[in-house]
Amino acid sequence: MQATASAAPLEDEFLYALDLFREARYEQSSRLFQTILDDPDSLEIHGESEYWLFRCYFENNDLTEATEILEDFLIQYPSHKYNTDARYYKGRILFLQEEYENTIHFYSSFLTTFPLSSYGSNSLFWIGESLYYLGRFEEAEEIYNNLLKNYPRSVKVEAARYRLSLIEYCYREEELLKLLQWSHEEFLKSSSEYELKEKEFNQALSVYQEKLIELTKTRELYENRLNLLQLKESLLQLKETLMKDNNGGDQND
Repeated sequence: MQATASAAPLEDEFLYALDLFREARYEQSSRLFQTILDDPDSLEIHGESEYWLFRCYFENNDLTEATEILEDFLIQYPSHKYNTDARYYKGRILFLQEEYENTIHFYSSFLTTFPLSSYGSNSLFWIGESLYYLGRFEEAEEIYNNLLKNYPRSVKVEAARYRLSLIEYCYREEELLKLLQWSHEEFLKSSSEYELKEKEFNQALSVYQEKLIELTKTRELYENRLNLLQLKESLLQLKETLMKDNNGGDQND
């Protein structure tokens, strides 16, 4: 009778601790769950208490303590009603620790072991997220589309659609970068060709200027000057043509 009398208040403590958890008062809730676990007369609710104690630390982002409690729960209560839930959260811890490859393997195994689990769509989503953060966009896209197709009422539907839109943006950004790189290479190529033509023009002009100096010393000064002026006009036209060609190339780039 004495054991029953002492256990009853702890059941109330358990329910109160759950209420605190729902109110996101995790530190207070965890203290009450720990009190229950320390009481040898409350063995019947130790399993649930340890699970919710784990959830308190998980929600409070204390992953080290949460992992330790979770592993103990899985060992001590392999057939508990919260066993599947606990396994699902083990994958969540892997993801939050940025162990993306391990997350993919874990949830793939989880879906195989528990194909009818209510965590099916969520598990699929975290596989997609892991692939996304690894930069494996095509595989992630396939997973998100699978989720939308097979779990149209999942709470992860909107998040999956958002990720798909980001992946499409990444594809467009990649194509734009390729186009910019190609344009830059073409611009450098055109600039190099222009510099070569300009160099050839300047060399030709230098030769003709030297000839002009020589010809001014001859008797045929007037005639030669006239010819050279015509030649200079042709060179100027050639330069204008080169400049137009270069300007046209810039516009095409």
